[in-house]
Amino acid sequence: MNIVLASQSERRKQLLKKIFSNFDVMVPDVDEILDETFEPELIAVLNAERKARNVADKLQKKNCIVIAADTIVAIDDKILGKPDDYGTACEYLHLLSDSYHRVITVVCLFNPCENKILSDFETTLVKFKKLNEEQINSYLAKRTFYDKAGGYAVQEVNDEFVEEIKGDFDNVVGLPVEKLKNMLAQFDNLVEAEIYDIAFPNRWGVGKYTNKIVFVDNAVPGDSVWIHIIKNKPDFSYAKNCGIKKYSKYRVEPECPHFGVCGGCAFQNLDYNYQIELKKRYLIETLTRIGKVKSDVDFHPVISSPDIYFYRNKMEFAFGQRNKKPVVGLRERQHPAKRYRAVVNRIDECVVFSEAVKKVFPLVIKFVNENYLEPYNPLTKKGFVRHLVMRHSKTTDQLMIIFITRSGIVNNLEKFAEELISAVPNIASFWWVENDQVSDVVNFEKKHLILGKPYIEERIENFRFIIYPEIFFQPNTGGALKLYKTISMLANEINPNCALGLFCGSAPIEIFLSRICNKVTGVDSNSVNIETAKENCKINNIANCNFYDMSAEEFLKKTQPSSLRYDLLVVDPPRGGLSKKAIHQILKTRIRNIIYVSCNPATLARDIFLFTQAGYALKKVIPVDLFPHTPHIESCSVLQLT
Repeated sequence: MNIVLASQSERRKQLLKKIFSNFDVMVPDVDEILDETFEPELIAVLNAERKARNVADKLQKKNCIVIAADTIVAIDDKILGKPDDYGTACEYLHLLSDSYHRVITVVCLFNPCENKILSDFETTLVKFKKLNEEQINSYLAKRTFYDKAGGYAVQEVNDEFVEEIKGDFDNVVGLPVEKLKNMLAQFDNLVEAEIYDIAFPNRWGVGKYTNKIVFVDNAVPGDSVWIHIIKNKPDFSYAKNCGIKKYSKYRVEPECPHFGVCGGCAFQNLDYNYQIELKKRYLIETLTRIGKVKSDVDFHPVISSPDIYFYRNKMEFAFGQRNKKPVVGLRERQHPAKRYRAVVNRIDECVVFSEAVKKVFPLVIKFVNENYLEPYNPLTKKGFVRHLVMRHSKTTDQLMIIFITRSGIVNNLEKFAEELISAVPNIASFWWVENDQVSDVVNFEKKHLILGKPYIEERIENFRFIIYPEIFFQPNTGGALKLYKTISMLANEINPNCALGLFCGSAPIEIFLSRICNKVTGVDSNSVNIETAKENCKINNIANCNFYDMSAEEFLKKTQPSSLRYDLLVVDPPRGGLSKKAIHQILKTRIRNIIYVSCNPATLARDIFLFTQAGYALKKVIPVDLFPHTPHIESCSVLQLT
């Protein structure tokens, strides 16, 4: 097969001759990316792959292997690209003087005919001697620095500049020959895998290789992909997607420019109707496997979300740091080779949340920079700024900004809030929250209202709902209406007199049930939820609801003697489902009808199994999609005591 080097570098040509005696050369025509909010390795991967694809386009899918490379020099967290002028090159050499730096070269192999692509990188540590002005000026006078990362070529400066090299010398010259040899062997042994399913909840494509399950990143059912095994387990493997040979009919072009890296939306490259088909199948399979649910259960079609973009009314963004520069966004997608998920570089929009991100993020980063606020690192437990939570009412267009840091002093917060509101006038509420929890979770330890109202307002049907910073409210406003209408429909079929709602939150379900039942009781262990529930009832002129600030287990234990007055129980627990104690207490009540609202098929199945073992029958399941482009699915299950 013909080899084509996508480079004009004489150094790379000479190094490639160590492997191939004959090859063609074609110069790529691309502008190299150099963005210091990206990791150096990622920048080099993007540049190398863009070079390879650019040359492949010129070859018009000729059956060949295009070899492209990109080299980046990094000292600490600063990236040194190819200097544009003498002054920049001089600055680089002063930085490199008497210090260690990393030379990172990414090599990309691409077969345009079969759409095979493989990228990897080599890193070499280089220590420069202490350089004087005469040495630096003498070297730069040669004017050979323009096309060289870091402003130098190691073969030109030799021992005069270099004190120590740890790693591959060829890598510093511009092409890691041994790495390339290994990659060529891997490239020659790439195998094809047919993707037939999606793994929930980690969202990797599922295929088979040598009669073993293989999970493939960025692959969807119907794809035929080239794979390289990156991690072997006894019963399954993880593989790198090295190009799609045949594209699935379910693939669509994702709307978000951050798709594939960001961990927020894994299904944006899938047709929405197919997304909900996959979710229903996963729900049924989980209930069958874990819950031992029989086939005679009435499984309804999935109720789809009314909006699939800009549907979320709340997002929890995290602060991170790349190359000593703060970034704010979502964490990277899960990967078996990574223990820590960093914040995605420079997110400047979020197509499932709000257009306001485009205006808010730059101002937030500017404030963090100007006040020297270091982003918190969950691994080292160091840093100050932690999260930026944004809430957006889809019906009133009000925005709430919640700026979360560790405890301490933040100067100019009120001025910052005023600047934000000036740029984004629909910001109605700005909070500062101090959170010293060790884990990387949003926690409202100490709240300070800096500007505006303490809440924003959402409207669903004819009801108004007050939303404070820590209040749980279904994140899809339009989908929530469908969910509450579904619960109301199921309740109407039961025709209850008195209903009990556990994990009621700020009581949207209980408020909807107030039109059906004579009396509704809501229980929640969060005192702010309960106070907000009472406030919501008051502003909606609802008088037949009462609420208890206690855990579900505590309430059921205390009210056991009088619990038979309830003829409908609605439970809407968090992702962890019901505790064994809660289920034990519920079974004691012998309430005839249960509507179980769940956002987690696995814990729903576990709990349903316990209920059915105790004499309840699962009558129907109605899935409601509140989370387009993610693997999550909400559901309403009806259980009746037999």
